[in-house]
Amino acid sequence: MLDKIIPWKEYERIRNERIKRIIEIKNDRRIELGERLTLLFENAETVLHQVQEMVYLDKIEDRNELLRTYNIYSTLIPCDGKIKATLYINAENEEDLRKVFRTLKGIYNSVYLRINDKLIHGEPEGGREQGDEFSTVQYLTFDPQGEKGRVEVLVDHPNYKASVTLPDKLVEKLFQESSETCSSYKQ
Repeated sequence: MLDKIIPWKEYERIRNERIKRIIEIKNDRRIELGERLTLLFENAETVLHQVQEMVYLDKIEDRNELLRTYNIYSTLIPCDGKIKATLYINAENEEDLRKVFRTLKGIYNSVYLRINDKLIHGEPEGGREQGDEFSTVQYLTFDPQGEKGRVEVLVDHPNYKASVTLPDKLVEKLFQESSETCSSYKQ
């Protein structure tokens, strides 16, 4: 997969086209969970785009640095039965962000998938807790343990509740993508 990353100078010429394409892909994978939360279900394409953007923005040319960047983000690719998503916590401005920090502490521990009658907790990536403040971007891993069927995203936090049933087409993609083996993405 690393061979799909193109040098930043080449990417610069086609960047706008690639961004338009990835926006279309993400639109089908983005779920609004009320006014505060957005969940983006990741796949190999969305992660590869993130790596490509980092290569471009940081002007990475060194193969070891490219490999390091890829290895950081490749953990977001769904595989080995696990579904991966990025949780965005939305705030309008600095004052609103302070309100988020006061009222939604631990929100990233409150996101679940309900598959049929089974509740699957979204495990947040470690190391993002920062005392009274926290990252407004959180990476979640859901392990359905082979369970398949109708999928609903639930947020169950003392100060925030949301529930959205996922479209069947997206559910089918999520299960298909998560069936890949993680070793196929290792470099």
